[in-house]
Amino acid sequence: MRRHDHAIVVGASMAGLVAARALVNHFERVTIVERDTLPDGPVIRAGVPQARHVHVLLLRGAGQLEELFPGLEAELAAAGAPLIDWTTDARLFNFGAWKQHFPSGLTTHQASRELLEWTIRDRILAYTGVRFVDQTDVTGLAIDERGRATGVRVRPRGRPIHLDAADGAADKDEIMTADLVVNAAGREARGSQWLAALGYPEPPVTRVNSHLGYATRSYRPPDGFSADWKALIVAATPPASRGAVLMPLEGGRWIVTLAGSNGDYPPTDEPGFLAFLRSLPTPLLADALEGATPTSGIVGYRRTENMLHDYARLGRYVEGFVSIGDAVCALNPVYGQGMTVSANAATLLDTCLREQADRADGDMTGLAKRFHRRLARVIADPWLLATGEDLRYPETTGADATLAMRITRPYLDQVMMLSRDDPAAYLTVVEVLHLLKPPRSLFRPGILARVLPRLVRGVGARGRRTVR
Repeated sequence: MRRHDHAIVVGASMAGLVAARALVNHFERVTIVERDTLPDGPVIRAGVPQARHVHVLLLRGAGQLEELFPGLEAELAAAGAPLIDWTTDARLFNFGAWKQHFPSGLTTHQASRELLEWTIRDRILAYTGVRFVDQTDVTGLAIDERGRATGVRVRPRGRPIHLDAADGAADKDEIMTADLVVNAAGREARGSQWLAALGYPEPPVTRVNSHLGYATRSYRPPDGFSADWKALIVAATPPASRGAVLMPLEGGRWIVTLAGSNGDYPPTDEPGFLAFLRSLPTPLLADALEGATPTSGIVGYRRTENMLHDYARLGRYVEGFVSIGDAVCALNPVYGQGMTVSANAATLLDTCLREQADRADGDMTGLAKRFHRRLARVIADPWLLATGEDLRYPETTGADATLAMRITRPYLDQVMMLSRDDPAAYLTVVEVLHLLKPPRSLFRPGILARVLPRLVRGVGARGRRTVR
């Protein structure tokens, strides 16, 4: 397989790190350019403000990361990340009841974002030819006369940008050359602006915002605490807007994130935080924290809108330039899909580069178009799951629920209620939520046969109430 010389990844996000792992299979050198200061250890950094909140690596993502970084699960376990069986140890409350719990073998190690990111970054550094350049801004793309990316324009972080009055070019930017540029700069990525500055079309953008906010605090569990669970998830059932998550982390600590949609943001002062906690439809989480000791302040976060930059719909591409992660599709983080979608995208990038190597010319012609059109299929189900749930709230902006969403909602509600008492149905729900199976699995004959009678009874009951 032909190896190219140099690839640049813009952003040392989780998406950037997994993209870099895919690229080491195809390039002699891989450079990750990051605007933030990268810490030497598992420390929360300023460039990842959401790192202070609960992060869940879904089962599909954990499997993908284990393939990319063999032994990762064992390394997280050695660092103290607790093992979670998602149908035994993680208790889920929604539609007014706790789901039953039973062993399934669907397990992952629950690590903090900073531990997971540092562990993967340390793994990446072990590859020959990989380097990080931090405290550096990428200000644009460099292309040749054929419209092929030849690298990026960079400048040290904090140095002011002066524009030349004659041509508007950035003054004294350094050109870092590459055969391929991967944009993984997250929600703040400026890939669209870079394309527009070169006269290329910008990808259409869709935003769906349920106006959800977080408030998070870390705790030390009460001395001698014992329960038949390790994690608690209180999912909001629309139109109710409030939910919460308690997750165990390395170091024997708990992290608790409160979430409110429809602009019902949880407070970041202690009395308000505790009152919000007590307003949940179950007291179990609040009761568990009664004897717990706070080990952090309360921090908020409200940048949670779903945002899709639809590169697949572009009619003209800069060859040798692709985007990945939140730079393409940023999902409401309450559903925990972001890291998994990034891992899937990195695997796809590796596949596309292997196929590209079989082409006679061996360059990057056509890669951007093929990658982004196939990436659209990778993100379709996560986008549907996230936006479909967010569009249940009346204050959600940016789109309207489709006819298919409105028709299937009563059915899916009945599936969730069935899963309270039906182990097979609940197992399928967990597999869909963790992206192991597509949403259509909830319509398979075994579930359909048990849900339809419940729907018929519900329609009949509503009809009788109307007649009265």
